[in-house]
Amino acid sequence: MVTSFLFIAKYANGQLNNSIFNQNDSFYQNDTQTVRLHVEVFNYLRNTEYFDIIEKGQTLFGTMFQSHISYQPFKNLSVKVGFQTRQDFGSHRFFAVQPMLSISYFKHNWRYNFGALQGSTNYGFIEPMYNIDRAITHRIENGIQGIYKSKKLYFNNFLVWDEPTYRTTKNQERFLTGFVLDKYIKNNDKAFISIPLQGTLAHRGGQLNDNPNPIFTRINAATGLKLKFKISKDFYIKTENYYLLSGDFSPTITQPFKDGSANWHTLSFLYQHFEIMFNYWQGREYQSPYATQIYNNYNYYDVYLSRQVRNLLMSKILFSQHLNKGTQIDLRFEPFYDFEYGRFQYNYSVYLKLKLDKVLGKI
Repeated sequence: MVTSFLFIAKYANGQLNNSIFNQNDSFYQNDTQTVRLHVEVFNYLRNTEYFDIIEKGQTLFGTMFQSHISYQPFKNLSVKVGFQTRQDFGSHRFFAVQPMLSISYFKHNWRYNFGALQGSTNYGFIEPMYNIDRAITHRIENGIQGIYKSKKLYFNNFLVWDEPTYRTTKNQERFLTGFVLDKYIKNNDKAFISIPLQGTLAHRGGQLNDNPNPIFTRINAATGLKLKFKISKDFYIKTENYYLLSGDFSPTITQPFKDGSANWHTLSFLYQHFEIMFNYWQGREYQSPYATQIYNNYNYYDVYLSRQVRNLLMSKILFSQHLNKGTQIDLRFEPFYDFEYGRFQYNYSVYLKLKLDKVLGKI
């Protein structure tokens, strides 16, 4: 018997279908003592042609290789050990080489992860809450996580430890904790309706050293309504509407806005492998250190560059298809118009993922 504890973003993920970024696995409940080899090659080209003061354009172009061995010693426990490399094209060195270690425990509808998490797009955040680029820049996130999934509810809460501090170092510790909750009101083949609630708390600080950088604690929250309707066999219409809040509870405010709010509305049309989405974003003094930066009201890397109000009319065109078992391609084009800046800007992306799993034997 195979028990899959996956959260494939058919309905619950906000915005576009981001399944190509997800790091999912299956749990074989009655297949203990099994050793498996898992290999993932993830190629990316993401180019943002941005010229506004809020975010300057950049290009992420390269490949990541991840390999790990999983061992299931008991019917409700899985252990993973492996590594990941990332190379940006044009460089003759690896940008990063990271270990991958995790223990997962399963109980009823719960999954608990300690070590490498099912992070980035697996959480189910909308982009104004969590930066989609982290699926590339922070593909391995370490910490602790609890995931609950049933026919009526999805709940994911986690703590990501981004940077440790020691008594002999001068840096500050940094972490992010948050949750994603989806309460399903209707969930069948014809219609999906849910009430989402999302929240994050980002902190930098610590008491071990005399680092002069100010401590910060910033909170973001979002709630709204999600609807998806099946029109025909291959045609769906989806809309998501959110109200967002941001607050800076740091002892010393180091960015322009203490409190902010925003509205985000989307309308999507899905046909087979294609999705076309229209978005409207209205933010007033909104800020989030972990959001996709284009949604902020200030430049994350230069706090003196800011806009009190932002109104963006956006569109997203996506083509995503499995070429064969284990291979998926994803193409995106995302233009938008900034009413305050008075100019069209855009980004485009190409992703190709190869994923292989092989049983090595039993111990």
